[in-house]
Amino acid sequence: MRDQAPETRSDWALRRLRAAILTGEFPPGTKLRAEELAERWQVSPTPLREAFQRLGGARLVEVSPQRGVRVTEFTLEDAADLYALRLRLEPPALRQSIRGSDDTHRREIADAFDRLDGARTLEDGTEAHLEFHAALLARCPSTWTKRMIAVLGEHAQRYVLLGAQKFRSGRGPAAEHAALRDAALAGASASAVATLEEHLRGTLDSVRAALAALEPVPTPSRATRKRTPVR
Repeated sequence: MRDQAPETRSDWALRRLRAAILTGEFPPGTKLRAEELAERWQVSPTPLREAFQRLGGARLVEVSPQRGVRVTEFTLEDAADLYALRLRLEPPALRQSIRGSDDTHRREIADAFDRLDGARTLEDGTEAHLEFHAALLARCPSTWTKRMIAVLGEHAQRYVLLGAQKFRSGRGPAAEHAALRDAALAGASASAVATLEEHLRGTLDSVRAALAALEPVPTPSRATRKRTPVR
């Protein structure tokens, strides 16, 4: 998808850098240099430095006077903490959202699902996935809850794209998204909440498996290797 600069260069730089992090274009641990990105994307370094600070506030990057700017690393502890918070916040928010739903909201959910189902690029799919989950919760009356969930969702998206889907068990995310849509449109809050919990727990389990697969197999030291006895 070709980038179209929005109203300001600062907004464009923030959007472009955020997308590069969420889609895995810049993997965890990548060192980001404003001058290099400015040359690559043909923009001034200034809006990129502003984007670093804003994404640092969202913890998508780590900003350090000593180490510079790096994309935040993946850790199992972070993933577990992230999904524990999602499981605490999202099910009651979804229940409240469905309780306050109307025809307009149901159309928004259906349209968001269609965009997710029809996404053909990684960037479009990433945005559509976040938008679908946001649409499900749009009628939750707590603005702060929705803001917190949106921040958690962005961080979770990085883990989803870790390659964890190949470790997925159960019916899988596509079927779970369709089930979430169907339950929300039918006003079946209990079914929707149960499906959302299945969706979040299944994703966390697959993330655990993906992170475990990335860990190097320890090599025994010379001192601890078994010696074959001489016979």
